[in-house]
Amino acid sequence: MHKIKYIWMGVLISTLFSSCLIRKEYNRTVEVDNDHLYRISNENVDKSENFGQIQWSDFFKDRLLNDYIQKAISNNYDVRIAYENVEIAKSLFLQGKSVNLPSINGNIGAGYTQNSANTPVGSVFGNQQQYNVGVDVSWEADIWGKLKATTEASRMNLLTQEEVKKAIVSDIVSQVAYNYYRLIGFDKQREILLKTIKSREESLEVTQALYESGELTLVAVKQTEALLYNSKVLLVEAEKNIEISENAISFLMGEAGQSIERDSIFNDQFDFQLDVGLPIQLLENRPDVKAAEYNLITAFENVNIAKANFYPSFRITASGGLQSIQVQDWFNPQSFLFNVLGQVTQPIWNQRQIKTNYEITQSQEKIALHNFEKQILLAGHEVSNSVLIIDKQEQKIINQEAECEAYRLAVQYSQDLLVSGSANYLEVVTARQNLLASELILVNNKLDKITELIRLYRALGGGWS
Repeated sequence: MHKIKYIWMGVLISTLFSSCLIRKEYNRTVEVDNDHLYRISNENVDKSENFGQIQWSDFFKDRLLNDYIQKAISNNYDVRIAYENVEIAKSLFLQGKSVNLPSINGNIGAGYTQNSANTPVGSVFGNQQQYNVGVDVSWEADIWGKLKATTEASRMNLLTQEEVKKAIVSDIVSQVAYNYYRLIGFDKQREILLKTIKSREESLEVTQALYESGELTLVAVKQTEALLYNSKVLLVEAEKNIEISENAISFLMGEAGQSIERDSIFNDQFDFQLDVGLPIQLLENRPDVKAAEYNLITAFENVNIAKANFYPSFRITASGGLQSIQVQDWFNPQSFLFNVLGQVTQPIWNQRQIKTNYEITQSQEKIALHNFEKQILLAGHEVSNSVLIIDKQEQKIINQEAECEAYRLAVQYSQDLLVSGSANYLEVVTARQNLLASELILVNNKLDKITELIRLYRALGGGWS
């Protein structure tokens, strides 16, 4: 008898020890290469500073822009949807935390049975009625860590949804800023084109007068006229882009299209050092990278759950209550009933469902791991590309400003030479057309630099706080 007792104790200890081996704890296996993930010069890398950690209200200094961003965060429909997804995940997490608790159900019922008088039961007892009220309790022991893995998976789902919401907010902040500065850029283009149109209208009047006096040909008149119409076409395009950008900002704020007030400052809003920090900081700063890791942990816990399904489950059920054939006898001590049952269930043959599920969860974990690695690599590429583009845009702007100045002088010189008869009108037309094109390109280059600064801010994980 004692020998059997020791055998059972050995089995119990072995089972408890095995349970520690079934569920594994997640450990990060992905390493971030701080030396090679960013393809940028060391002057942009600072171990402590990372301008992606700047709050958006400090990053964007324009008061009007800040107001639009705040309104978009409050009213944007994607943000609202993300918030509700977080609330759903919270409810699922609370449910996941409760899997370790027993299930308790109350019941109350009444029944009536009309027995056949031609049967022994019917002839003795006649018709029967019964009333009962009770409580059923069921509890599963978490021997293999399956329930703990279920709780952890639901927690990771909640954290994932919170990071998804942060990523959406970061994207909304970037989109509002992008369209806001596009508005300023299009305003600059519109201003240039209005000045150009006024100048070309005056030139057309002069050209027509010179043609009537016989000093210029009709070709010169028509070229001047064509340039005027070209400027008006570009003005229509700029005004179209202005309204489209206003509609985009209005939509991001959850409102119908409307006129958007903006500042006239274009390129002096960002005066901080471009310190991108270390690549390892992406794991904490970028919501999409964090969400990818939380998805990996969820897949990891699903493997733990699938593995635990191979082992027996131990469940205890109990029920108790009152039962009688008369309602008034419910509270009679003899009406009390109670039963308890311990049950161990071991899967034997279930059409390979458990093994198939285990294999699927293993593949899903590998997919989640590859996606996590991909997100880190993508983040590194986005940071590297943005730093490169910003640096090249600065060089382009310097050269473009020099080009504009050269064309301004070319226009001035060609006009002076035309008056003195040392140049033909074609040289004047060409110089003016080149100046307009160069000025518009300069505006676009400045806009591209600001756009890339916003992209870099988002690439480093900025905008959600």
